[in-house]
Amino acid sequence: MDTRYDPQAVEARWQARWAERHAHEARGRTDAPKFYCLEMFPYPSGRIHMGHVRNYTIGDVVGLPAENAAIERGIHPAVWTRDNIDNMRGQLRRMGFSYDWRREIATCDPEYYRWEQEFFLAMLERGLAYRRKSLVNWCARCQTVLANEQVEDGRCWRCESVVEERELEQWFLRITAYAEELLIGCDTLVGWPEKVLTMQRNWIGKSVGAELTFPLADREGGITVFTTRPDTVFGATFVSLAVEHPLVAALSIGTAQEAAVAEFVQRVRAQSTAERAVGKDGVFVGAYCRNPFSWPFRLTISATSSSRARTTWRSGSSCSRRTRRRSTRRA
Repeated sequence: MDTRYDPQAVEARWQARWAERHAHEARGRTDAPKFYCLEMFPYPSGRIHMGHVRNYTIGDVVGLPAENAAIERGIHPAVWTRDNIDNMRGQLRRMGFSYDWRREIATCDPEYYRWEQEFFLAMLERGLAYRRKSLVNWCARCQTVLANEQVEDGRCWRCESVVEERELEQWFLRITAYAEELLIGCDTLVGWPEKVLTMQRNWIGKSVGAELTFPLADREGGITVFTTRPDTVFGATFVSLAVEHPLVAALSIGTAQEAAVAEFVQRVRAQSTAERAVGKDGVFVGAYCRNPFSWPFRLTISATSSSRARTTWRSGSSCSRRTRRRSTRRA
């Protein structure tokens, strides 16, 4: 007798038995304890591989954006997506996962996403969804936005084109409206690793502090900063702005520093996110502001390579140990 495991024979036989007995179909018992388990959906942009099997298959199926993959193959995105769904269904069935396939959904179905649209409109009406400009990683060849994890050494993980930063208008969700509720909820998660809870609290990003305005010297306006340590403002000696801050260009125009600032901004914006995370370079923008607590001393204003203040145009300063965390999440 062959003692080696033969998946083709063994698994096919048992899967047929399970299907015959409807073993994986949900019974809908109302008296059973309620349990909710949410896994990430498979992304139907290609074929799944062994890495997905290793990660419980449905828990981490991530692939190319369906539209780009379809365009590359000269296929309509709807046809490409449906074909991939059919193939993935077959692959998942072959692996014998205990899913009730009668309850299968596809997020590209109007019957599904009509409810997403309804939720979004409700959030829009309540001021929880809004548009504003923000920096994104842009791949010109793929014509799409990339997550930070999809940028490898400054290049697109798919086509290896150089990734550039662009300021685009996009949708955001105002999660700060639920910050307290979410933080309280973290305290009720019994048995969760403390490392995970810390990550969740940091993601929520509540930070208690104050906004202070440094008036510009010799012109109207000011620079507003957020700090958790307003007591340190008395010792501030300079104010630094992220190179994307609109005041960097505005303050340097017409000064002897205009060319140097323009060159610095261009060089920094070409750097990767990782390079900017540890960057400490800066350049004087040719303008000054005043310390609101130690008037009338003037403070120099510099443009910095640091990425700390990029997302909300907040400026960092020597008195600020930390800039305010992003108060919104991209939709």
